[in-house]
Amino acid sequence: MKSSSAAAALLLLLCACASSRPDHFYILTPLPQGPAAARPVPAVQAALKLSVPSLADRPEMLLNTSAGGIDVLEHERWAAPLADLMTQTLARDLELRRADMLVAGPGAYRAKDPVVKITVDVVQITVHRGGRASVAAHWRIIDSGGAKDVAGGDEFSAAVNREDYAAVAQALSECLGQLADRLVEQMR
Repeated sequence: MKSSSAAAALLLLLCACASSRPDHFYILTPLPQGPAAARPVPAVQAALKLSVPSLADRPEMLLNTSAGGIDVLEHERWAAPLADLMTQTLARDLELRRADMLVAGPGAYRAKDPVVKITVDVVQITVHRGGRASVAAHWRIIDSGGAKDVAGGDEFSAAVNREDYAAVAQALSECLGQLADRLVEQMR
């Protein structure tokens, strides 16, 4: 009898510990934010394909440590796969900067339609809480209509202005905004 009550007490204690910390979910946001402006009929169709390293494309938020390691934050989570959030945010960022452009996934257009193909390979994501976030990426832009082919790569960084985890999502959103600025510059 004593062992069963001790086991029950231990089970209650474990259940209390497991449910004591709620999960928090984060998204990335297109920048700059503001009221949606009226858009003309898009003249340019773009197909965006973005890849993220498998280490970073996980539900939990990751923070880099000063010792060259990472902290996996079990209760600070992305609301969707990070690759999906980054793709959606970058697509909206591009549309904010080019009102004449409609950005969709790689299979959204018919093969005969002239499409600007944008491929972005995120090479590394680094986040130091209370420090900086950076996104290192390589890209290729192929304009099938104008037969233009541009490749490049760079690292984009933003301050993680606060100690909370929402600041990490904000900083990564800023990095994607900087990447969108560079891609639009390269498309001209």
